[in-house]
Amino acid sequence: MRKYLELLVIVFFQYVFIQLVTFLVSLPLSALTDHPETKPGLFVLFLGFTITAGVFLAGWLSLKFKWLNVSPRLLPRLTGALLGAYLPLLSGLLIYQTLEPGNPTFFIAMAASILGFHLPTWLGVKVGNE
Repeated sequence: MRKYLELLVIVFFQYVFIQLVTFLVSLPLSALTDHPETKPGLFVLFLGFTITAGVFLAGWLSLKFKWLNVSPRLLPRLTGALLGAYLPLLSGLLIYQTLEPGNPTFFIAMAASILGFHLPTWLGVKVGNE
C-alpha cells in the first residue's frame, strides 16, 4: 500500500512540475503562447517540450533523491515521456486543427507523458548491462 501511495505522490509531483515548467518557460516566450490559434504547430511543439521537461525533471529528482526506488533507465523514460506528450498533442492537432484552452488533449498529453515515464519500470525494459 505504501508503494502505491509513494507513486501517487510522485505522479502529483510530476503534474505540478508540468504546470511550473510551462508557466516559467511561457514568461519569456509570451509572444509564442499568446495566440495558439494562429501558430498551432509551434504551440504544440512548445507545449510538448514543457510537458516532457516537467515530467522528466520531477521524475529525475525523485530518482536522484531515492523517492522512487527503481532502476534509473533515463533514456527509455525520456523517450516514453516524449512520446506520451507529443502523440496526443499531434493527434489532437489533426482532429481539432487548433487546440483551444480547455481542450481535453492537454490533460491526456500530461497523463500519457507521466505514464510513459513510468512504463519502463512496469515493462521491465533493460538498458545496457543492467
